[in-house]
Amino acid sequence: MRNELGELLKAAIYKENASEAFYIAAQHKTDDPAAIRLMKELADEEHRHSQMLKELQERDWKDNQWRREEIPTLRISEYLIEIHKLEGASLQDTVVSAMKREQHAVEFHSRLMSVLRSEDAKQLCERLAHEELKHKYRLEVFYDDFFYGED
Repeated sequence: MRNELGELLKAAIYKENASEAFYIAAQHKTDDPAAIRLMKELADEEHRHSQMLKELQERDWKDNQWRREEIPTLRISEYLIEIHKLEGASLQDTVVSAMKREQHAVEFHSRLMSVLRSEDAKQLCERLAHEELKHKYRLEVFYDDFFYGED
């Protein structure tokens, strides 16, 4: 079972690095200052997640301290069409792309939990899904406030 957790950590680090690279690249594909700032913040968060996961690889991981909090969802990303081209993207397109990316990450970790055998690996996967859900919610609130909020 220990090997399953190790493989999960490697895959999770890879996904965090890929997300960080996506958000860094997205910064260079738009001229919108708000989109650039948002993508930088998200890249920084993904980098911190990657570092945390690398630290977990170095020690015996037990999820004793983590308390699961309820994260609401506005379900905005479920109703939007995914943007595949960020070249010259507007703030709205950039945020939609980021929301969809986080939605896919939540779905990935949630599905993965159902096939894992190790309880430690399942707990880590649940925590990763939870972190991605926080990103998704943050983006949905930003999207709702910025594009549909009252003036």
